[in-house]
Amino acid sequence: MVNQVPDWFYASISTGLQALIVLHLPGAPGHETVAYTEDVWVEVLWTASIDWQETQDVERLRRAFLGLARRSDRWPAPRALLEQLPARAKLAQLPAPRMSKRDADQARQRLAEIMESLAKGKKAP
Repeated sequence: MVNQVPDWFYASISTGLQALIVLHLPGAPGHETVAYTEDVWVEVLWTASIDWQETQDVERLRRAFLGLARRSDRWPAPRALLEQLPARAKLAQLPAPRMSKRDADQARQRLAEIMESLAKGKKAP
């Protein structure tokens, strides 16, 4: 499974775990199991019900790991990272489409024709 994870995601989790390891928190994985721990975290988080997207989630993961480092006094579980994950920034919305008066009149006329044909039980022109 880990080999199907994009590099950006693996690198984000790896960097965050390295920062936690430096803190020497109680319950941290031993030196001999750090690589396996990293793989487990990557798989657990990658398969969470999140549509991970590099453009939005690299920074969210970084901030979540910072939150873990700030609040943890024991080695955390992957679930704790999800709890620290900030909400995604709202993307800018497109403005409402502009329609000329002529186009609006044509659309109203077309809609009236469709409604009339539906009322008569005919196929729309």
